[in-house]
Amino acid sequence: LVERGVQGSVQLIVRPSLASYYPGEQPSFTVQFRRPKRGVKEHLRTGCRLGVLDEQGRTVGQLDIPLLGSGGLATGSARMTGGERLRPGLYQVNAALYSQLKSFHVLRCRTGFWVYDDALIRSGKPITAGNRYLLRDGKTFPVTGTTYMASDVHRKFLFEPNPYVWNRDFGEMKAAGVNMIRSGIWTGWKQIMPDAGAPNEAALRAMDAFVLTARKFDIPIIFTLFAFLPESWGGANPYLDPRSVNAQKEFVTAFAHRYRQVNDIIWDLINEPSFCNPQYLWQCRPNYDRYETEAWQVWLKERYARSSDETTTARIHEAHRSPSDEAITLPAKEDFEDVNVFQGRRPIKAIDYRLFAQEMFIRWVKEITGAIRGAQGSGGRPSQLITVGQDEGGTYDSPGNQFFGNAVDFTCVHNWWLNDDLLWDQAVTTIPGKPNLVEETGVMFYEKMDATPWRTEEEARNLLERKMAVALGAGGAGFIQWLWNTNPYMASDNEAAIGFHRADGTAKPELEPMRRLARFFEAHRQLMDGGKEEDVVMVIPHSQIFSTRNFAAEATRRCVRVMNEHFSTPVATVSEYRPMSGSPKLLIMPSPRTMNQQCWERLLSCAERGSTVLLTGTIDADDHWLPVERSKTLGVEATSKPVAEEEFLRIGDTEYRVSYRGEKIQRVEKAVIRTDQKPTVITI
Repeated sequence: LVERGVQGSVQLIVRPSLASYYPGEQPSFTVQFRRPKRGVKEHLRTGCRLGVLDEQGRTVGQLDIPLLGSGGLATGSARMTGGERLRPGLYQVNAALYSQLKSFHVLRCRTGFWVYDDALIRSGKPITAGNRYLLRDGKTFPVTGTTYMASDVHRKFLFEPNPYVWNRDFGEMKAAGVNMIRSGIWTGWKQIMPDAGAPNEAALRAMDAFVLTARKFDIPIIFTLFAFLPESWGGANPYLDPRSVNAQKEFVTAFAHRYRQVNDIIWDLINEPSFCNPQYLWQCRPNYDRYETEAWQVWLKERYARSSDETTTARIHEAHRSPSDEAITLPAKEDFEDVNVFQGRRPIKAIDYRLFAQEMFIRWVKEITGAIRGAQGSGGRPSQLITVGQDEGGTYDSPGNQFFGNAVDFTCVHNWWLNDDLLWDQAVTTIPGKPNLVEETGVMFYEKMDATPWRTEEEARNLLERKMAVALGAGGAGFIQWLWNTNPYMASDNEAAIGFHRADGTAKPELEPMRRLARFFEAHRQLMDGGKEEDVVMVIPHSQIFSTRNFAAEATRRCVRVMNEHFSTPVATVSEYRPMSGSPKLLIMPSPRTMNQQCWERLLSCAERGSTVLLTGTIDADDHWLPVERSKTLGVEATSKPVAEEEFLRIGDTEYRVSYRGEKIQRVEKAVIRTDQKPTVITI
């Protein structure tokens, strides 16, 4: 060991020029030998020997590649010539570099390449979307998946491909019960397409090899195209500048057209999207470029359209509480802050901006979806599903499933942080009639004050098991765990701690419940057909959630918890800004305070059709805090008053004490029916 250490580090890298070749193309290889500390001179005599094996283990080619170089680097290259024509399939390349050093006699490296197999690429069973679950070949398909790029280079897998490693890893995933993987591009879009319309062919060949490897093991792929914000390719706004959007269409078209014959690939347009300022990822803030300014002006005029431009402008000023001579501009950053005295701020403008952001994101989704569908052509697979992988930010002001859900084939949630609200996470991100997949789940790394782990590996396993079980047990379409292999290249102690396998390749305890759950749901998936629609629907008070003083989200959490834990009753959800289907037995809107007028009219319509509608708190203001006489139309006169630290509520003949603490006594209001009585639940 001492002698080996004295010799310093050595590295042998062998790569084919492409990860996938078309039949008739001759593979070529490059070899790099690195020995930074001691030099490579002793190794230049023997060269590197390569053996190429087919899937049956037969040798179909051998090459001896001489190495040239000096200092710490020697390189060589060669092309396979002669011999039999390589058939479609996966080929393994074994490389050996012999040394005269006593500390090691031979360095070995394994890589691989594909010869394109058109029959294999077309052979996948189609995936479609049912009402609650994904379907494969028309049968219920509960997803028990993981995220995978590569165990050796991780996110660089399209730039430094190794199909030999992929083949090994896919075999292990298949044995563990993984029936779907999520992969994609989190960085480096300009490496794949430096200029609009000019994709990197080597990266696309790597993608060919990746898809073929997945097809070999019959594992469908969710492929993520962008992350956080779509690449702008020099444009001013990633969602609204035509230069950016057109380049994005060229980018996704390169993939969609190439894999138009693949039945079991799903396109995830963007991972955890924000809108639209790159300085405020995972928040909703303006970018203040001219394209956004123009779109904002148009959106406001359409939203507040009146008989003339003058009355439209007056209506906008009234809604935003701004003077008539103030320019109609995007909200300032300060408008998104909650302060005791707003002074010159326009906090209600922030509510409008968050609604604007949702609609602009929907427009972007439709444009990119249109590009994908157009690229598939008449011979493609229009059944390829399209989704957006949003995290818990979508329950607040990031682009949310409740808004863009109808523009995709199924919805997703990434439930990372809210470990005590897993049911709520899933409920408020599910829309009627579409599956909702927990597309990322795992256990974030927490530390104690002394920098030791908050959870042991066994405790992390137990929490992850709960998250995976809830993903399907609560009516979701399944789960995709993040990540098959820990990524030690991430410059984040948190990210580098997540994964089924440690950096040395050994499995963590978390893998064991994944195996059990995969076996269980595969064995019982036929029992998951014919789910019943929920009798209770919770209306999400988004106008209050989008305000700078948001206590409605907490109220919705309590509602989901009470209905599930105390009444064993699951709830469906719908945004106040979206239509309500059917006539559920019970509609609950917890603590709205403000309410869109169309939502109010829909609630009344449901009540007339026989639904019971439960509203808690104040309802006499529209979504811009302008007064609307709603209680009075129901025969009740109510006024709004701040809550006290201790309140009493009468339900029937029983009186309950309700406590409000902290800032709630300066933020939360109650509806007072008659000042001489304590608050009461009334039935109308």
